[in-house]
Amino acid sequence: MNKYIVDESGLSRKFGCEIPALRVFDLETFGIDCESFLRDMRPTFSVLHLDPYDAKRAKVDLLKRRFPQHAERLHGFLSDYYANKVDLAAVYDLVKQLADVDRNELDRIGMTGRRKRSVARFNMQRAKSKWNFERVSAQQFRQNVAPGDSRSLVRVFHEMESMVAEHPQVRHLMESFAELVRERHPDCKKLRLNMHQMFVFADILSAGDNAPEGVHQDGADYIVSALVIERAGIVGGESIVYAADKKTELVRRTLAEGEGIFQSDRQLWHYVTQIRENPAAPPDYGHRSILGFDMEIVL
Repeated sequence: MNKYIVDESGLSRKFGCEIPALRVFDLETFGIDCESFLRDMRPTFSVLHLDPYDAKRAKVDLLKRRFPQHAERLHGFLSDYYANKVDLAAVYDLVKQLADVDRNELDRIGMTGRRKRSVARFNMQRAKSKWNFERVSAQQFRQNVAPGDSRSLVRVFHEMESMVAEHPQVRHLMESFAELVRERHPDCKKLRLNMHQMFVFADILSAGDNAPEGVHQDGADYIVSALVIERAGIVGGESIVYAADKKTELVRRTLAEGEGIFQSDRQLWHYVTQIRENPAAPPDYGHRSILGFDMEIVL
C-alpha cells in the first residue's frame, strides 16, 4: 500500500467532513528512487524556452490595474497579442498616459522573463491491466477555465523533450497518477494527460510568480499541481490547497524536492505563493523547477 505524507482520509477526520481526493506524496510513495530521478531531471530544465506569454500577460495586467475602465478592451487585446496579431502599439493611447514609474515597469517586464516551460500531451488507454500511451501534439494549448481568465486563450508552447516525456520513471509516474484516478472512477479506461515542465526564477529585483492567476483551478478532472524537482536560493513557494469555498485551507506546505500534490481539480482550489531570492543562500538568483500533470477522464 502506498504511503502518503497527507491524504484525504486523514484530512476528513481532521475537518469532520468528507474531503475530495487530496494527497501529498513523495517519489518513494510510487517506488521511485528520489536521488537518481532528480539527478536525471534537473539538467533538462536548462534547455527549456522562455514562456513568451508570461511577460505579455504581466504587461497587460499592469495596464488593467492603471486603466480598469478598459479591462474588457485589454482582455480582447491580450487574445490578439498572444496570437502575435498585434503588439503594444495597438494600445499606445494607454501606454502614453502611464506615469514614468509605471512605464519603466512596463519596459522592465518586456526585457525579463521569469518562467521557462514546455508541454507534452498523451492519450492514455487502459487495456489488459496496463496503461498504453499515445503522445500527440500539444502545441495548441488552452485550459478549460472561465472566459475572462487569460489561461482560456490559445497558447503555443515548445513540445517537451523526449528525454523527459519518455523517461521510464516519468511514464511510471503517469501510470501511478492514472491509477489514483481509477480509485475514484473504477470504470475509467481512457485519459487525456497534459504534462508541464516549468522553471520559475527570482532575482534581487523581482519575485517569481508560480500562480499569477491567484487561487485557481486548472480546468481538469484531477491534477498534480506540482512535483518539485529543484528548489535553490529561494524563500516562499508555499503550496496551498483550498476547499470548495476557496477559503478553507486543507493543506499548506512548502514542497521539498521530490514532493508533490495530487488533487481533485473540480472540487478543490489551489495556489502557490511567490518565490523570492534568499539573499543568504547561493546562487545569486533563486529558482524552482517543477513537473505538473493535468488529467481529464475521456471514458
